Amino acid sequence: MISSLIKYLDQSVTAFHAVITAENTLIDHGFQKLSEKDAWDLTPDGKYYVIRNESALIAWQMSNGSRSGIRLIGAHTDSPGLHLKPQPQFRRSGYIQLGVEVYGGPLLASWTDRDLSLAGRVILKDKGQLKVVPFINDSVLLRVPQLAIHLNREVNEKGLLLNKQKHMPPIISLDSIDGDPADDALIKNLISEQLNVEAESIASWQLECYDTQPAKLSGYKQEFLVSGRIDNLTMCHAALEALTNISISISQTTMIALFDNEEIGSSTQNGAASSFIRDIVQRVADSSDNKHNLQIALANSICISADGAHAIHPNYADFHDPQHLVKMNQGPVIKVNANHRYATSAYSSAMFEQLCQDVDIPVQHYVHKTDLPCGSTIGPITATGLGIPVVDVGNAMLSMHSIRETTGVKDHGMMIKAMQRFFSKSDLFSV
Repeated sequence: MISSLIKYLDQSVTAFHAVITAENTLIDHGFQKLSEKDAWDLTPDGKYYVIRNESALIAWQMSNGSRSGIRLIGAHTDSPGLHLKPQPQFRRSGYIQLGVEVYGGPLLASWTDRDLSLAGRVILKDKGQLKVVPFINDSVLLRVPQLAIHLNREVNEKGLLLNKQKHMPPIISLDSIDGDPADDALIKNLISEQLNVEAESIASWQLECYDTQPAKLSGYKQEFLVSGRIDNLTMCHAALEALTNISISISQTTMIALFDNEEIGSSTQNGAASSFIRDIVQRVADSSDNKHNLQIALANSICISADGAHAIHPNYADFHDPQHLVKMNQGPVIKVNANHRYATSAYSSAMFEQLCQDVDIPVQHYVHKTDLPCGSTIGPITATGLGIPVVDVGNAMLSMHSIRETTGVKDHGMMIKAMQRFFSKSDLFSV
């Protein structure tokens, strides 16, 4: 199980690659790709998936009755980081650097002095059409070097302060090599050479920096997993495993939704606040000729919103609520917030806790410290957009939004078991 997760993390260096990797898994398990541009002929027990904008995916197995509701697991494919600006290249102090925008809320200091490269998607002009091609360079191209302590003597006492515009542009080259000035189109040349296309055929690109260091097990007994993008690719992988690796025969449609852009609020074409999930649920419900299909289906639906949870940090224990200290390798975490930054209700919490009891795994509860602002998830957005019960859950982790995050090895298998139970339990609503 962990080896499969590690492979998924290493292959999914951007949201675009996360969807490609997920699509390959779905194809291997007999799922059929559909296009939103076409009319659909959905059949009972059919397995389908749809991709929107190359970075969001919804997959499902039809039930035997379209009005019987949806069991939905939602997660997100994106992670905080550094995205290239449209015209990134500039010269400064004898170096070639790349202008970047900060995407989401990364721990900026963790991006310094790392072996970085570029990945994303490229738009090519092909016979009068635009063609989307995935891009990944696996060599070490970039670095954001810190200032030496000899020039910043108080950094260890006052902390590392980073200005996003001034301090985060990575170095890609010297501005002259062996006396020859560096080319003014390094990124276009890089894309042209790697994709083996003419530079004139490159219409646009959407690239971001990523850490080239692969996911690794760590700890005295290898009890931890350290990697980039644990938030939230681990939950994407768990949802995929739950949907594809069990025999599903319940009377409801089982569905996973892997959205993009959660880290910036989800208000995009392929985010959880878009029409994507409602459009797909509408089509599933409309596969029957009865009246009020969507409303009846939603009234019989429920969602698990799966995202990372904050494990107790031994060096910063006073940042955690003392009655809700969650720990790695001690089971899935139910997240609650009175102001509905998490969507969990008493009902949805009881439902998920019963799932964990059914498969004999422990469950933990997380509440944010009251005097700190609480983050949020796709859970409240889904509950609002669909009007269905949602439970916010996740696995405990450290260093959330760092370039290298840490989670427990055992928790992943336990979350998959809970999700599989969610997709297979016949009397789910009898709580």
